[in-house]
Amino acid sequence: MDRIMPGVIAVLFGSMALIVVFVPLVALSYRRRGGFSALRMIGWVALLFYVMGLWAYTLLPLPDGDDFRCVGVVLNPLEDVVDIARLQADHGGSLLANAAVQQLALNVLLFLPLGFFVRALFDRGIAVAIGAGALVSLAIELTQLTGVWGVFHCAYRVFDTGDLLSNTVGAALGSLAALLVVRRGRGGDRPGTGAGTVTAGRRLLAMLVDLASVWLTAAGLSVAVNTAILVLAGRESLLEWSAAVAASATIVAIGAQAASVLTGGVTLGERAVLIDAREHRTPRWLWRVVRLLAGIGGYSLLLLIDPVGGPAAAVLAVASLVAAFTSRGHRGLGQAAAGMDSFGRVAGREPEDLSTSR
Repeated sequence: MDRIMPGVIAVLFGSMALIVVFVPLVALSYRRRGGFSALRMIGWVALLFYVMGLWAYTLLPLPDGDDFRCVGVVLNPLEDVVDIARLQADHGGSLLANAAVQQLALNVLLFLPLGFFVRALFDRGIAVAIGAGALVSLAIELTQLTGVWGVFHCAYRVFDTGDLLSNTVGAALGSLAALLVVRRGRGGDRPGTGAGTVTAGRRLLAMLVDLASVWLTAAGLSVAVNTAILVLAGRESLLEWSAAVAASATIVAIGAQAASVLTGGVTLGERAVLIDAREHRTPRWLWRVVRLLAGIGGYSLLLLIDPVGGPAAAVLAVASLVAAFTSRGHRGLGQAAAGMDSFGRVAGREPEDLSTSR
């Protein structure tokens, strides 16, 4: 495996993990900080991909079976300095061309982002960054030393105390570098800013959460049921039932959205970003059904209908996108069709509290 493949693997697994954690991240952001910061979200996404990259570049490639060479332990934390001096004496030339210098620099750079994230995302200082760098580096080294905790019969990568030292230094430097970003950006990331306003961005975010929740629920159920069929009944039964399983899982996902709308007039995505509805038409249950079918419910049901469902779903998606920007108060197509108005709740306050305060 070359140096590119671990990065490709990290991006692949990071993308899948991002889909899974997207909904919880959005909901947590609104409940803890009273709003959504695109810059902060980018930071969390970057942290996710960094963790995946750290895993890939420190543990991959894994040995192929038992045909690999067992390696030892480097207990001298200054062994890198010894290697630098030795290579310099043997070959001379620029320090930048010294392989030991390059390895040391990479070990420091690898943990710079960790220190940065500790300060920028978790609001912790250099002491915590040093501790985090040391603990994460130790966990990696122990994983290598134990052959991935006993999966392999011996270590396939060297346990190096020098890596512990250089990684910890990298985390400390990353924390110091984050001071520039944190001091400039903190003023625009105040909790509760615009929490009661439904903007076009907030509406689009709710729509994305709705799509992600339906897809994740359907995909998760499909994988679980298909796995059970494969184990219990075999591959032929899996091929026979896979289409029905996928459709049934999608219906269950739509059912979750239906339960949310019928009980509160809002979708799961709207709940995540604290968008609530003022309902003006009766009977409420009827107009809540309209709200569901004019939004994520109707879109998901149309995708189950072949062959005309796909184009119709695309038309509904475009109409919903336009309505997110053009409808009164950015209430979106579903709430507009149901004669509802939308407003944003503040985390920790009931809808009635907010509506009566206006």
